[in-house]
Amino acid sequence: MRNSLIIIQGSFKQIMTVDGGKKIGGFSLFAKHAIKYYSVGASGVLVNLGILFILTDFVGFWYIASQVIAISISISSNFLFNRFWTFSDSIEDQRNSVMYVKFLVVSIIGMGIQLGITYVLVENIALYYIHAAGIGIIIAGAINYVVNRRWTFGIKF
Repeated sequence: MRNSLIIIQGSFKQIMTVDGGKKIGGFSLFAKHAIKYYSVGASGVLVNLGILFILTDFVGFWYIASQVIAISISISSNFLFNRFWTFSDSIEDQRNSVMYVKFLVVSIIGMGIQLGITYVLVENIALYYIHAAGIGIIIAGAINYVVNRRWTFGIKF
């Protein structure tokens, strides 16, 4: 029984290890990137929703205008964290400016998705704008992750 456990642990460790910046198992690197990407995204969500709340409830902006400003602020910080932390071990030869433009294009599309979802949920279902924004962030974030991982940062699945 003990030998079987050691073999299973060794196999699991081999699948989940990153050796010299290269992946051993395709899913392990995907999972590692997803965890880091969503960690960066979580900090962006806090900034996003915080700015959204302050601009809407304290400054008096319309929630959609507040959301555009909040998303715009989080785009650059998210790019920097993703470029130099999330995908740093997997990025091949690409210029930062090219990656940033790609990231910006994906983020603007994601912003449109997020704004559309927020607007529909607030105006048609009367959902609280912060909750609607959270739902929009989750959906747009999932789409952004897949597209950014492949197209912006050039990582093969």
